[in-house]
Amino acid sequence: MGKIIIVAESGSDVPADLRERFGIRIAPMHVIFGGESREDGTFSPSEVIAYYRRTGKIPSTSGAMEYDFSRVFEEILAKEPDASVLHIAYSAVTTCSYTCARQAAEEFPQMPFAQVDTGMFSFGHCSVVIGTARMLEEHPEWTLEDARKAAKELVDHSCMAFVPDGFEFLKAGGRVRNTAALVGELLKIHPRIDMIGGYLVPVRKYRGRMERVIPAMIRDFVREYETKRPEIWLGHTPEFSPECRKAAEDTLRELGFTQILWIECGSVITTHGGTGCFGLSGFGKKTAGE
Repeated sequence: MGKIIIVAESGSDVPADLRERFGIRIAPMHVIFGGESREDGTFSPSEVIAYYRRTGKIPSTSGAMEYDFSRVFEEILAKEPDASVLHIAYSAVTTCSYTCARQAAEEFPQMPFAQVDTGMFSFGHCSVVIGTARMLEEHPEWTLEDARKAAKELVDHSCMAFVPDGFEFLKAGGRVRNTAALVGELLKIHPRIDMIGGYLVPVRKYRGRMERVIPAMIRDFVREYETKRPEIWLGHTPEFSPECRKAAEDTLRELGFTQILWIECGSVITTHGGTGCFGLSGFGKKTAGE
């Protein structure tokens, strides 16, 4: 039986050390600056912020395309001709990547292939990827179907939420109207957005500085989803303050979390979230209040 290799999109933001440890392969998503398309992961997310401040516009993004996955599959088979591939996918309702990966796999009929839609992105997506990789390390005897079922079980208990630090990028990207953005900024309103069924769903609002919002948001999230201890995944975009980081860690330790894993969001997520965005992901109930 050949090795089972996990493939994920760059929007999973899996850190380089974990990619190397578990042999995870990454298909790049794309960020488009005007007429120039660049692969996510090949440049600093801070360049997204600099571009916006220079031009007043935010880049656009696209999923990993069929040719991106084909290139990854070719590289896998060149080194591991008997390999099987488990694609643990970025939320399929928000990007074409899930479909593109399946279409690319059809070009390689000799390669056993399976997919799981996480319904997540970034740190939420990453938590499922790494959780599955750990189980594969513990169970080298697993078949591809065993691995797919294990990943699906994680997805069924994965929960994720985030709060932006402001409305600047949402306004620039046309996702909120100018008036709504102005009111939100004046009142220091921070919407909490949860991933539910693969979609971004606003569930509540917080008011005040992020140093105060983050502890309240964490406590609500952990209570509502009955998040399992001791591990929690956290993510942030550029210009996230040390004060906010400390507030998050102090709150989580008070709540009994001893394994606090930080993810620095990449360029795709920064394009949509802007600066200072914060989020967390864990495993518990699939839907708050369920």
